[in-house]
Amino acid sequence: MHAEGFTVVSRGSGRLHVRFDEGAKSKDAARLFAAVRRQALADNAVEVLLDASVIQEKLSVLRRLQMIMAFVTHLRGLRVAGVLSEASVDPKRLGETMARNRGANVKVFTSLPDAIAWLDRPATGSRSPTQT
Repeated sequence: MHAEGFTVVSRGSGRLHVRFDEGAKSKDAARLFAAVRRQALADNAVEVLLDASVIQEKLSVLRRLQMIMAFVTHLRGLRVAGVLSEASVDPKRLGETMARNRGANVKVFTSLPDAIAWLDRPATGSRSPTQT
């Protein structure tokens, strides 16, 4: 299923797996994260596997901060494993740390299997998607 800049790869058992489409840009983060949240709520998902590896941009500090704030605004309350490209990910995971400090339950990966393995581990202290 294709919706609003991403494709739903799979859904069910409380997990939504989406892949951003070709042409997705970091500047669209707020719109994309809002659409992912709507889909997660519609599917009663509490976990999201977010594959944004198609984005190959080297992100400035300002763009990274904008993405973090959009992420926290729209996806806090969901347990999210994000898969980013090597070009986009901050090796120090500053964005992940900032999002966690703002209440997000997120972990960033550059490998889809690693992201799935993290989600497959039991969650500790996660909240429902309606608790923000």
